Amino acid sequence: MVRKEGRLEAQGEKLLQRLIDEEQSLLAKVEEARQEAAKVIEEAEAKAAATLEAARQRAAREAQERRAAAERESGRERDAVLDRARQEVAAVQERAKRNQQRAMQLVLERVLP
Repeated sequence: MVRKEGRLEAQGEKLLQRLIDEEQSLLAKVEEARQEAAKVIEEAEAKAAATLEAARQRAAREAQERRAAAERESGRERDAVLDRARQEVAAVQERAKRNQQRAMQLVLERVLP
């Protein structure tokens, strides 16, 4: 009976040791999974930050391009308005010149009959 108890005790110790080994193996796997998850999260955060920065830069470029386009359009419109104004001024000056000559003739006709 002592032999049988000794054998059972040895089997119990082996079983206990296997359980301890299995628990340590599982704990190691859990820790490895935690580290892998932390790495995946870190990579995802870095990728999200890079994507966000790229979007910000793209938005800034697009805004700058739109500002430049608006400034060009504004410049073209300003030039067109100035051209029309110059044309109107030239036409008024031409009429004034013609009217001045007629006015001088009228004055001379009245002053020197």
